[in-house]
This record gives sequence, structure tokens and C-alpha cells, in this order.
Amino acid sequence: MAKKDFSKVNTQDIYSTQIEEATQDAPTTRKERKTYNAQEAQEFLNAGETRGRKGLHQPRINVAFPADLYEYAKTMSRVTGVSLTKFVQDALRDHMDAHQDIYKKAIEFKNSL
Repeated sequence: MAKKDFSKVNTQDIYSTQIEEATQDAPTTRKERKTYNAQEAQEFLNAGETRGRKGLHQPRINVAFPADLYEYAKTMSRVTGVSLTKFVQDALRDHMDAHQDIYKKAIEFKNSL
């Protein structure tokens, strides 16, 4: 069987149509991204938000709670409308504020070693 000769077929119209379609502004399905100025970016980094952000990881610990403390923290976080993590962080921050003088002395002692 002989090969077919396509050299006489005019393909100019096909190529020009494809180029024309490719250069037209096609509607995109992507959402427009929000851009931040330098001040907004710095405020965002200082806020410590880490959810879904590469390179922004806070130290983590695995803590075992007795059942009653866990149930209390879980219930109170829901009542106050914050996450369990935020509730525990706030409780620790309140404790830290109440015992700031002891903390400073402990840091001084640690640095003197």
C-alpha cells in the first residue's frame, strides 16, 4: 500500500485559526490573588498565623491531659468560640502574665549558668 501524498493539502487556514484562538484572551477559572504591601506582609508575619503557610511553623508539643481537663478545655473552647489550641494558648498566656516576675528570675538564673 502506497503512502498518501498530503503535500497539496492547504493547511494554512487550520494553523492560522489555532494561532488566533490561542492568542485570544481566554476566560480563566482562577481567582484573582490578593497582593500585600510591605506593611501588611510584616503584620501578617508578626501575627504568627501558620495555617497553610510554608516556612511558618511554630514549635509544637504533644501533651497528655487527664480526661476531666481535656473535657473542660474542649467544652470551654467551644463555648468561647475558639479552637482548642487557641484556648490552651490563652490559658498559658494568662498564667504567664500572672507569674512574669518568677519567669524573669528563672531566665536570669538559666542565663547565669
